[in-house]
Amino acid sequence: MDNWYRLDNAAKIFPAVTKKSNTSVYRVAVRLKENVDPERLQSAAEMALKRYPLLAVKLRRGVFWNFFDKNESPILIAEEMNYPCSPLVPKQNRGYFLRVLYYKQQISLEVFHALTDGTGAIEFLKTLLYQYFRLKGKEIDPQGIVLLPGQVPEQSELDDSFRKYYKPVKKVRVKRQPSFRIVGTPLEPFGNNIVHGVFPAKALNSHAKSKGATLTEYLTACLIYAIYLSYLQYGLQKEPVVISVPVNLRKLFPSKTLRNFFAVANIGATVDAEIGFDVLLKRVSKEMKAKTSKEALQEIISDNVHLERNYGVKFVPLFLKNIVLKQAFNIQGENLKTITISNLGNIGFPADMAGEIEEVSVILYPTAKSPVNCGMCTFGDRLNISFARTIRESDMIFRFFKLIAEDSGLEPEIYSNDWGFGK
Repeated sequence: MDNWYRLDNAAKIFPAVTKKSNTSVYRVAVRLKENVDPERLQSAAEMALKRYPLLAVKLRRGVFWNFFDKNESPILIAEEMNYPCSPLVPKQNRGYFLRVLYYKQQISLEVFHALTDGTGAIEFLKTLLYQYFRLKGKEIDPQGIVLLPGQVPEQSELDDSFRKYYKPVKKVRVKRQPSFRIVGTPLEPFGNNIVHGVFPAKALNSHAKSKGATLTEYLTACLIYAIYLSYLQYGLQKEPVVISVPVNLRKLFPSKTLRNFFAVANIGATVDAEIGFDVLLKRVSKEMKAKTSKEALQEIISDNVHLERNYGVKFVPLFLKNIVLKQAFNIQGENLKTITISNLGNIGFPADMAGEIEEVSVILYPTAKSPVNCGMCTFGDRLNISFARTIRESDMIFRFFKLIAEDSGLEPEIYSNDWGFGK
């Protein structure tokens, strides 16, 4: 790998829009069956990072674009002291845009989104855990699903797949109205309160299929309906509830890249007293299938890359680009969604590693205009749905879990970090 490389198409916006209320830092965490050994975790992190040159970088400012430069400093792990997904300050982190934290039985990987998406983060976490367990003296068969320390990275892992799959597409512009926004009382002290709800994965997946929907479609419909019941059922506001759903493009556009390669499908609905949940679910399922088709996603890829390739944009100085990116983020992103729900799917580990792990969770950072966001993943038969919020109000979250429980007959296990409530 060269000592520097360009940010991928999706990454370019994150340095421009990041601030305290929008950290652009997400978390993937594992809870082990034993307390974490910090010394071995430190050694494992140093060894694992050598396998991932795209993560061992510093962010540099160029004249026209930001770029990544090789970071020679050793990474330092730390005991968790702050709230999840807190601002990542490179000057306090040896220049790195990721951090490895531990607390009791938990190892957390937090990543600045410009580096990689959830797929890349999961791959690094698997390598980190493989090396950690090996240093603990455990025999681990990687079963061909772990990128091993010492391997030479393939060039395909560093590809900007947005550019690879770009092709000119004529897009029909559709004007969209602003979505319903959740507002509330800021937490004191400011930070991210996390509420986890854990369901039996196989049973809930089967229930969704019995209703003609995928698990993501079902949970998206549940979220829209919970927001309607919490905020809109009395008819005081009429804006549509819009759920942003990140889509892993690797499933339809073959790619081994470990950089960002995702698109966002906005799934919206206006709900009233005459629309029951089952009707809403059918509408959500139909819309999601349409918006996650290969043709629809190709349009998103091509539209985004076309803007980047535009010579009228290409040679605009970075400080002016940042102003435009911030405006676009608010107008075309934040104003058009209510909440994001990101499903990383079933996280698979080698059997020897899985036996050491109790649970996996995903936390998605809230933003100023989306003070509640949702991340989820499945490990074994545990589907962990995690809400991160910067506001005190929690009615919508618990209505969501209650709605699933009443509709499916499955009771969740609920727990929280209690941030902002006296601790």
